Amino acid sequence: MRIVAALCLVFVCVFVPASEATKGFDLSYFQGDVSSSDFSCLKSNGYDFGIIEASKGSEYGLNPYISSVVSNARQHFPNVDVYIFPDTSYSASSEMTSYINALKSDGVLTSNMVWIDIEGSQYWSSSCSSNQSWLKEAISTIDSLYKGCGLSTCVGIYASESQWSPIMCNTSQFSNHQLWWAYYDNEASFSDFTPFGGWSKPNIKQYKGTTYICSTAIDEDYY
Repeated sequence: MRIVAALCLVFVCVFVPASEATKGFDLSYFQGDVSSSDFSCLKSNGYDFGIIEASKGSEYGLNPYISSVVSNARQHFPNVDVYIFPDTSYSASSEMTSYINALKSDGVLTSNMVWIDIEGSQYWSSSCSSNQSWLKEAISTIDSLYKGCGLSTCVGIYASESQWSPIMCNTSQFSNHQLWWAYYDNEASFSDFTPFGGWSKPNIKQYKGTTYICSTAIDEDYY
């Protein structure tokens, strides 16, 4: 997902028949300034929500296209969240303060969610306790600055068991946050979820990786 996508959805996890499944997409910084017509195309292809990367890949800084891309997406999708791939070489509080204030000022954060992307052990410390402290500080900072989603926390976690375990030592201390689960089996279903990190079920599943469609590249998601 780092190479390919965030959306601001307020999700309540409900298991529904496949016929009632809601299909969405996530889109990374690397896709540039995706146009309104591209989002119109995605809508016509059956996608109903989107999550756009607010950060600049694994580098420190905001996606320079984030305001434009979210604005274009909102013309076609009522639910557009954002996700952040953090640069953990910086202070969690200073990085999140900079990001969240800018996203609020630009109208990107209104009533949507912020997802923090946890993957790639090379981008984190070798110490799980240090990583847990960094994430805790990042979440606390966001929660202090942004409450627009109307929930007790507007921060969700993007993770898979294969990444959460080595980076966070499978801690369950963040299980009160919604889970965007990455598991590429091409199945829009939660039926194959195996609990980890204290989560008994996900809120969203990223079930398919890079997919070329509508003049861009997306990952496919479901809830």
